[in-house]
Amino acid sequence: MGKREYQAALSEAVTRLRAATPEHVTVVHHNDADGIASSAVLSASLTRTGIRVTRIPLERVHRPINERLHDKLQGQPVIYVDLGARAAPMIAEVNGGRSLTLIVDHHMAEPVDDPKVMNLSTEIYGLSGEQDVSAATAAWLFALALDEGNVDLAYLGVIGAIGDSHERGGRLVGENRQALTAALQHKHVSVSEQNGRETYELCKFSPAQPLKPLAKSLTTLGAAGYAMQGPELAVACCLTGPSLGQEEKLHELERVKSERFRAVIARLERDGLAHSRHVQWFSVGDAFAPMGVKIVGEFCMELRDAGFVEPGKYIAGFQDMPAEVPGLGHFDWDLVKMSMRVPSPLEGRIVGGKMPGLSWLLPEAAKRVDGSIDACHDYAAAALVERGKEEAIIQALDELVTDATTSGGVS
Repeated sequence: MGKREYQAALSEAVTRLRAATPEHVTVVHHNDADGIASSAVLSASLTRTGIRVTRIPLERVHRPINERLHDKLQGQPVIYVDLGARAAPMIAEVNGGRSLTLIVDHHMAEPVDDPKVMNLSTEIYGLSGEQDVSAATAAWLFALALDEGNVDLAYLGVIGAIGDSHERGGRLVGENRQALTAALQHKHVSVSEQNGRETYELCKFSPAQPLKPLAKSLTTLGAAGYAMQGPELAVACCLTGPSLGQEEKLHELERVKSERFRAVIARLERDGLAHSRHVQWFSVGDAFAPMGVKIVGEFCMELRDAGFVEPGKYIAGFQDMPAEVPGLGHFDWDLVKMSMRVPSPLEGRIVGGKMPGLSWLLPEAAKRVDGSIDACHDYAAAALVERGKEEAIIQALDELVTDATTSGGVS
């Protein structure tokens, strides 16, 4: 399958959505820059058709969360974006045939056979979610299938692609390039090139802003500010430009984030990380509260090339999962969020096929400890596990890496 089949699937999804004649659609989105931009695309395009949109940002897909969510929908359509593709069978189960459910994603996916659930992950159609298409670009392509007039939302696809570091090879490619071309035509984005690498600037709002730091600020709002209306401010920033309220909240969150990061880095420099054969890991407990659990992944990314980090080992960080989920209420669980990243030298070995990527590795390990997984990339992945199973999943990771590297299983 390829682009033609993907576009046909998007057209079918739009046909099904229109047949449902909804007055209201719930958009469930991830809370990083790509998820924020994805939500902005869908919110704007659906609103233009006269459909009322409710947004629910989620840090993780997890059965109890999705059960409550689908109970609240009362049969109204829902669109997941930038999450859900790998959890599609579980989502179909909790939906129970009640709501038309569209999953607009770019992560590795599990097939689902349910007339009410369409898994539209680009990976199913051979379009790489690692570099060719961000979730926001996928959302933009959905918006184009809804109405070609939504071409002006292309800049949001570019924001999402930069947020997910799809320009790591020096420039945007694939469907992300298609979004970039459209954004350039609308003069919403500009491009400059130096030493073979492109940099991008958002020109839609005044003053123009470099896209890389803008994407980081959106992730800070959505992740650090998850329980403090940060995602809503971030979506508004994408659609109407920066505001004083958004800037003030961002400064507050960056201050808190910087303070908490410095304290944990000092502890890790002093005490060191725990080590197994292939993994180095740590736990922050609730030291990052009230920031969301996406933030432990940002922390792993920040320290992946620190001097005290071993360059050849995977990095894993654990953070307590709060019992309160914004928009969905209190849950009775005792979970930790596990985020993984890789140091730059190890990333090179993954690219070269000498070490397994996280998109395979962490889901396989999580299965062994009954963990919950969804959106995973080769260089960034996350899971939820019960408290007390941290060492068990580290052991599972070690066993999987050892098996893969000694049996020739790494492709």
